[in-house]
Amino acid sequence: MSRTSASSITLASRILHLASCVAPYALIFIAFLIRLNGLSFQSLWRDEVDAICFAQAPLLKSLPQTALSFTPTCPPNIPDLLASFTQPGFNGPLYFLILRGWIGLTGYSEFALRFFSLLCGVIGVALIITLGTRLFNRAVGLIAGALLALSAYQVWYSQEAKMYTLITMLALAAIYCLRRGVEDGKLRFWIGVVVCTTVAMAAHILAALLIPVEVVLFLLWWPHGSRRHLRVGGVALLCVTVPYVPLAVDRLKWVFEPAETGFARYTFGEMLSTLGGAYTRGVFSSLDEQVVLIATAAATVIALLGLLSIDLPDRSGARPDRLLARLSLIAWAFIPAIIIALISINRPLFTDRYLIWVQPAFYLAVALGVYALGKWWKPLAVVALSALLIVSTIGIVTQVTTPLKSDFRSAAQTIEREIKPNELIVFQIPYVQYDFDYYFRRPYQALGGPYTNFPGTIDGYQDSEATVFDQVQAMFTNRSTVWLVSSEAAMWDARNLLQRWLDTNGHVTFHAEYAQVQVTRYELNQ
Repeated sequence: MSRTSASSITLASRILHLASCVAPYALIFIAFLIRLNGLSFQSLWRDEVDAICFAQAPLLKSLPQTALSFTPTCPPNIPDLLASFTQPGFNGPLYFLILRGWIGLTGYSEFALRFFSLLCGVIGVALIITLGTRLFNRAVGLIAGALLALSAYQVWYSQEAKMYTLITMLALAAIYCLRRGVEDGKLRFWIGVVVCTTVAMAAHILAALLIPVEVVLFLLWWPHGSRRHLRVGGVALLCVTVPYVPLAVDRLKWVFEPAETGFARYTFGEMLSTLGGAYTRGVFSSLDEQVVLIATAAATVIALLGLLSIDLPDRSGARPDRLLARLSLIAWAFIPAIIIALISINRPLFTDRYLIWVQPAFYLAVALGVYALGKWWKPLAVVALSALLIVSTIGIVTQVTTPLKSDFRSAAQTIEREIKPNELIVFQIPYVQYDFDYYFRRPYQALGGPYTNFPGTIDGYQDSEATVFDQVQAMFTNRSTVWLVSSEAAMWDARNLLQRWLDTNGHVTFHAEYAQVQVTRYELNQ
């Protein structure tokens, strides 16, 4: 070999080594830029405004609520907020307490409110790269990092003032600490397991499903640790389990009592299909549903290939027990879904975002599949990974260019421009007034529309149409102009009686429609 050829090979090898070193940081930076773009494009929706309200609860019971604590469903103060952790229907108070401090530092603009979720989402990308490298090898970690960095689903929740990317980050951190604890036995990693798991549960009650996952992973990874390591690990798992046993026992009766919860009923297969579609295309996508279905099926097949793959060396070049490596991902992905499916037999509980923290397990399995394809034929692996990233990128573009959340920002701006003194604004449903108030910061007169969906014997309802019309008539006594702001009205007034009365007893002088919000001004007949 000539000296020139040897120099070229050395240079190429240095470039590849440099690229390998830079790749994780490049992916993290790309994840940050993607999540930063369009961070405040979508209007705040009611769950985000709820978060502001909870975060602004007064510190003591004796203090009045602050100006932003306007949602009536919020606990009136911090002690009641903390007590809500043990109450059915509440997701855990810690995120709201964190958000309280965050608002104090950054303010409560849309950008500031959502930036905390953005940071958690970016840290999640760093963690999945690290975990994938630790469990398998550097290539698998980087592929999983690319999938999470460009995940339209993760981008959506990184741009929402809720706790879901925080939970994902904490789950990744807890599982990483668990693996390091089993391998190295250092106390700081077991403390990390306890802290991350506890914080996750305090931020969302269903993050408690992380505990059975950790127990199973601990048992699966047993061969990697010494007995001394495992004893410490057992103590750590007891620390995150035993304190919650009384609460769990108390909840068992509640869990198995049949009840309607407002969530749709899903079969286990439908749950998995919903999760797969969300993880592949994001929350919304402009792609045809058939294309999304094909992409989801392809991602699932690649993940199965990864779980069935063999001859996978780890980061040190050794060949670990591949069965245990695969089973750890299967346990992480399926145990929470199975538990929720069992609970939902009597009490529907499934919504995809509650299981956002199992998405990294799916991506790690897909990364294993892409890696296995690359060992067989590299161009096929490149095409498969590129196709999945393109589908997800289309979802990201849709989410940051199309108004999808209830657009109360535009509704408030329109009314502020058009409204005259003493004109009444009526909200149907009344709950959406709190979204509107975030954007409309001047005094105005308001009423909530009547709730007409009480079940009864009159065509399935408690009140007849005539009774409701009499109530509406009384609401608008001595009124000549009424603004109707309507959003999700069917959940409050399925017969649309309020708008029907206004259409009959007035005429429209202004109308505008925005994403999930309609604004109409009526001049009432005198």
